[in-house]
Amino acid sequence: MMLGSTHDIIADRCARCGKRFISPAYVCAACGSEEFVSDEVEGKGRIYTHTTIRVAPEAFRNQVPYPMAIIELPHELRLTARMLLKEGQKMEIERAVSCIGKDEAGYWFELE
Repeated sequence: MMLGSTHDIIADRCARCGKRFISPAYVCAACGSEEFVSDEVEGKGRIYTHTTIRVAPEAFRNQVPYPMAIIELPHELRLTARMLLKEGQKMEIERAVSCIGKDEAGYWFELE
């Protein structure tokens, strides 16, 4: 996993109307266009909702329990992400978060 300072999120932006989607997008839900350009969105957002995974797919069973959240980003985007919590930290709805990296499973965020 790449870790470090705040990472941007890769999104697809509709070439016709400008609506953004978390990659990959194939058809714009707003205008029906099939043309997209790659775009970056600031990797800062807020926790929309969260949970702790206790029963995981086989590839992640050795990591349970682990925290996950749906992150609300700029441009009305939301994505599901793993959370990296320091000891004693708790996830709360509306809490500010920053993207700290991405691996083959997806994006990772931490509390600000």
